[in-house]
Amino acid sequence: MKSEDPRDDVALLEAWRVGDERAGAVLFDRYFDAMHRFFRNKVDRGVEDLVQQTFLACVRNKESFRAEASFRTYLYTIARSRLYDALRKKRRLGGETDLASRTLAELRTSPSTRLVKQEEQRMLHDALETLPLELHLAIELFYFEELPAREVALALGIPEGTVRSRLRRALDKLRNQLATGGGPAARRTLAGLDALASRRDSEPG
Repeated sequence: MKSEDPRDDVALLEAWRVGDERAGAVLFDRYFDAMHRFFRNKVDRGVEDLVQQTFLACVRNKESFRAEASFRTYLYTIARSRLYDALRKKRRLGGETDLASRTLAELRTSPSTRLVKQEEQRMLHDALETLPLELHLAIELFYFEELPAREVALALGIPEGTVRSRLRRALDKLRNQLATGGGPAARRTLAGLDALASRRDSEPG
């Protein structure tokens, strides 16, 4: 983090909204990596612009954050909306198009430029891209960004029970996808996924 500030996220957001640019810079430093990772895994270009749009929306949409969840969850809520807008624009899809059931493999307009050094990471990345976007986002926010299920539900605008069912469906699909790959790398990737799922599912909240 480039700037140290003892204030919590909500206090920093409130200060930023009344003109404290330093508070905004601190929030940006705290969450830039997470936001950049969120978009980098899903779009081929314009990642930095989407990150900027997400943070700016935090300042402009003053009525949308009521501290019902963490600031991080609020960011993911906005990021999801910006992602859907970007995917619709690139594919020239109307606002009524249901993106949640589409896969990233279908929605990408060109091959991903993301370089994945480890074969296990590549296999998991490829398997995730075969999931419908609604399942992909649930998996990513719960297992990899480690948001509680309640906050994943808020970020995605769905009931917590729906989050749980989506996670189960997504894990089943990932396991099936990886199992068809065969070979040591696929087995290692599957073992790593199972270990992550076991750890996260056993945590409280």
